Amino acid sequence: MITKISIKNFKKLKNINFELGNEVVLVGPNNSGKTSILQALTLWEIGMRKWNENGRNKTASQRKAVPINRLDLFSLPISDAKLMWFEKHVRKGAKDRKNTNIKIEIIVEGVEKGKIWHSGLEFDFNGSEAFYCRPLKKTDGSEYEISEEAYNAKVAYLQPMSGLASQEDKFTYGSIDVRVGQGKTADVLRNICYQMLYPEVAVGTASEEQAEKNWILLTEHLEKKFGAKLNKPMFIAERGVIEMTYSEKLSNYKIEYDLSSAGRGFHQTLLLLAYLYSYPNRVILLDEPDAHLEIIRQREIFSLLMEVAREQNSQLIIASHSEVILNEAAEIASVVGIFGNETQNLKSVKAIKQFEKTLKNIGWDKYYLAREKGHILYLEGETDLVILKEFAKLLNHKVLPILENANIHFLSNNIPSDAENNFFGLSQVLKELKGIALFDRLEKEVTNPHLKIICWQKREIENYFGFPEVLENFASNENNLAFMKAAIENNTLPRALKNKNDSWWKDEKISDNFLTPVFEEFYKTLKIYNQLPKGKFYELVKFLKPEKVEKEVIEKLDLIYEYLT
Repeated sequence: MITKISIKNFKKLKNINFELGNEVVLVGPNNSGKTSILQALTLWEIGMRKWNENGRNKTASQRKAVPINRLDLFSLPISDAKLMWFEKHVRKGAKDRKNTNIKIEIIVEGVEKGKIWHSGLEFDFNGSEAFYCRPLKKTDGSEYEISEEAYNAKVAYLQPMSGLASQEDKFTYGSIDVRVGQGKTADVLRNICYQMLYPEVAVGTASEEQAEKNWILLTEHLEKKFGAKLNKPMFIAERGVIEMTYSEKLSNYKIEYDLSSAGRGFHQTLLLLAYLYSYPNRVILLDEPDAHLEIIRQREIFSLLMEVAREQNSQLIIASHSEVILNEAAEIASVVGIFGNETQNLKSVKAIKQFEKTLKNIGWDKYYLAREKGHILYLEGETDLVILKEFAKLLNHKVLPILENANIHFLSNNIPSDAENNFFGLSQVLKELKGIALFDRLEKEVTNPHLKIICWQKREIENYFGFPEVLENFASNENNLAFMKAAIENNTLPRALKNKNDSWWKDEKISDNFLTPVFEEFYKTLKIYNQLPKGKFYELVKFLKPEKVEKEVIEKLDLIYEYLT
């Protein structure tokens, strides 16, 4: 079992290290480096194998780095070896090739039968097609000692599958392994099942009797989860193909279907289980195993994978961003968070408690976004955000690019305590988090020492642009000014129509009680459907002249900019 890994200068990972348990879930936003960690482990395994074959048994004076061709990296498809290096930097310095090479360094620690082992490898760039591998050199120039037990560690990498191939030729074990490494799992699912039931190469499985028992367990799991009975794969020698079917029981009879007729979730689960049963006593790397599974099944299948992995004496390292899996992992597995070139191991009691609280009360997706951005803006709904952006565009305000990429939490209400509770949970694990909440007008002022809470002085944000002149500018643009004026007059309090400073314009809920009826009447008069429902009122902001924007709007944008930067 692998217990710790350190990676330097590999793809997205400049310098990370973390500890691992028997079941590990790597979590983080898309493109954060989860898959890169799995690929780094496969690179380490390839390096260990190559060094064991070609360099290990030579004397110290004879030992040199062993070459590895990029085409040997089945699980790491690249067109140029340089793509493995962090930011493609392979040498120190600008373009001076005489400078020192930058090496990828991977150190793996583990335990086997109670004995701790270590292995450190470095990879040296040697052109677009190849690179060299050798034991990692220490600062004093001596080689990193690789434990004998490290050579026994076996790594298997399984990527999510796409649509199942309609037909599969029978492949050898090596061909299956290559295709799995290339991510072509959909091309060899039947082959994996066939190899599991009828192993041709010793890959750690026991006798034929044990293979038969594993097959029975596999079919029972699938029947329990999906209600379908999987039939044994058959090799059709005349055509050189493997065929597989499953049966569904109806009221009084069974119907048999080709495997291709099953759903994606069934295929994905079959792939995961067959792979686990086929590769016991290994470190199994699973990339997005929850792909194609609905939320309910994600939890069930994750628990099942844990169970089968333990039975097969395998270690699972899973990359996922499924909140369901993360919720489950907080209870039964180790979790490692990955953010921008940093990792956070959650094995300590304090970290687990903090993250469990965040996980259950807030959600991992909210946590990761807050960690990545370093701030959070609370708004009632999406229309508030769109209107703020329209004001920023109109005023050419510096907050616009911030709003385009901000971490926004939509509350769906105007209750400050909801924002306060959410921010408190996040701030317990993200001490430097900055937050600001903007509400419609509140009955009384709310202050919080950690979260900036502000509200509009008028009833709501629409009160700052929902004026007759704005609507008339809109209608003039459509050559329908007379119709708009009539609609305004019919839906406005008479005294407010005569006085722009009347309290009605400040206190009325303009979106519901003015803009909505005005546009309903306006488009009804035109005899066309309402093209400006409530969700599109933001389009009116551009018909407001910049100099007419109230000072309070600018102040709110300034405050948001201050707290989000």
